[in-house]
Amino acid sequence: MGPVPAPIGTDVVGALEHYEAALAALRSGVTDIETSPSYLMLTDATGTGETARRYGAAARDARDLWPLIDAAAAQLAAARSHLAKNGANGSNGVELRRLLEERWYAVTDLAGRPPRNYSVPEVLAEIRRRYDAVRTGVTEIDQLWVSVLPRVEAARATLDRLDAEAASLGVLEPLIGRARALAEDLAERLVADPASVSMQDGSNLDLQVANAAKQMASLRTGHDNLDADLNATEELLASLRVLRARAEAARVEAMTKIVDPEGLVRLPDESLLDGPDGLASRLDSLFENAATAAWTQKRSLLDTWLNSARKLEAQLIRAGEANRAPLEARNELRGRLRAYTAKLAAMGRAEDLELAELVDQARSRLYTAPTDLEAAEAAITELAARLRA
Repeated sequence: MGPVPAPIGTDVVGALEHYEAALAALRSGVTDIETSPSYLMLTDATGTGETARRYGAAARDARDLWPLIDAAAAQLAAARSHLAKNGANGSNGVELRRLLEERWYAVTDLAGRPPRNYSVPEVLAEIRRRYDAVRTGVTEIDQLWVSVLPRVEAARATLDRLDAEAASLGVLEPLIGRARALAEDLAERLVADPASVSMQDGSNLDLQVANAAKQMASLRTGHDNLDADLNATEELLASLRVLRARAEAARVEAMTKIVDPEGLVRLPDESLLDGPDGLASRLDSLFENAATAAWTQKRSLLDTWLNSARKLEAQLIRAGEANRAPLEARNELRGRLRAYTAKLAAMGRAEDLELAELVDQARSRLYTAPTDLEAAEAAITELAARLRA
């Protein structure tokens, strides 16, 4: 921002030049910020709220910047004229110093405070203090306007489209209303009390608009997929019956073919599917209501049904996996036995009576029902150990 006023040293002419440069820089800075809408708002309006609390004093002081600048310019002009006419030697230098150092000018500000006398360095320091204070406010408010105001306008445009989308679907979406209320509140505060707005407010608005858009996208998807989802319910219901039957069959087979099978799961009662209040009955009621209900009601009833059906589907899948586990463990041991038998033949040890006896023992345990998995695994493990020996 240019040179800062400093005490006059031995070089009084240098001090004069220094002060002239400082004043020129301050005048340029004040001229620049005067073009900012936020400067006009701060200095012309009787601000309220957070803006007044933070920047009110700076705005009042800024109204007297030009009287101070003009006073400093007049005294510096007088000093420059004296130097041009008389030079700076001897008593002329003393007079030049006096013109710069003496508190010669009484300034009465617009706030009605008592007049104060300033020397040139003092009035320049006062100009800088006032300028820096108001520039801080202008910079912060400009930044808010540049960052948040476009987001408000973008939010309004998006919300208008979402409102139209909601109208086309025949729904009222509360998230749109909440986001619009926040956008309008921010727009009003940016004009009336911008310092009460924060960058986080802009981020919160972005998030609320995004949530509203996401919700509308979900509603649109739900609307567009309604018929397809309804048509897929019978297939899902049939799949649930198959999953339950297979899981139950695996449980019965494991109990029959495995000695004390662990981890078996008892299946949900069939009434969950085909009982009076089961999924099939609920689906029939859903189709009966679908002919006259609004799409949102149909979607809600369907989603409730699908939620129950998919929970049961996951439960049946887990049960089937648990009930098949003992049989799969037996099959895995049978596979290992076949691999070890092939290895015996490849090694030329098929006639080894001890190994043949271990193979027969393992085969008997694995192919005689019910299979004792623990004993069968012990036999396979022993056979593997003997092959490695």
